[in-house]
Amino acid sequence: DVKMKIIMNCKFTTIFLVMFLLLSASCTSTEECREDKTVNMKIGLYKKTDLTNTSITVDSFWVNGLEKDSFLYKNTKSVNTLYLPLNAARSQSDFILRFNDLTDTLSVFYTNNDAYFISFACGCIAAHNIDEVITTHHFIDSVRIVQREVINVNAEHIKIFHN
Repeated sequence: DVKMKIIMNCKFTTIFLVMFLLLSASCTSTEECREDKTVNMKIGLYKKTDLTNTSITVDSFWVNGLEKDSFLYKNTKSVNTLYLPLNAARSQSDFILRFNDLTDTLSVFYTNNDAYFISFACGCIAAHNIDEVITTHHFIDSVRIVQREVINVNAEHIKIFHN
């Protein structure tokens, strides 16, 4: 009877130690990155008015980089916000934007910050600071920079105005 209690105590202690080691090992895993590491410039489309910024929606929208074959948006419907990547290897990104049947070119000039630190788990991202935006004026009436710093936060950076 005493022997049986000792064997049961040993089994219980062994099981307890194994479970404790497994649980403690899982608690010491490396920190995960929960931050968004995507860095895109956000552009809103607006009707040009004197008092308010009324958002507009484009029915057929196409975007590709200048001298690029692939489309970032290809005949996309109901667009009122754009998310465009800036090239971290350059200080200028050029885009061809087609709104329904009208085409404009949008050139964005910026300074790169290659070492924008998020956290130890996530590391660094390439952030940008918008210096200037130039465009043609077929669909686009004017542009306004509203947030110069382009990081991994969902903030509107540029407003495009249409008559």
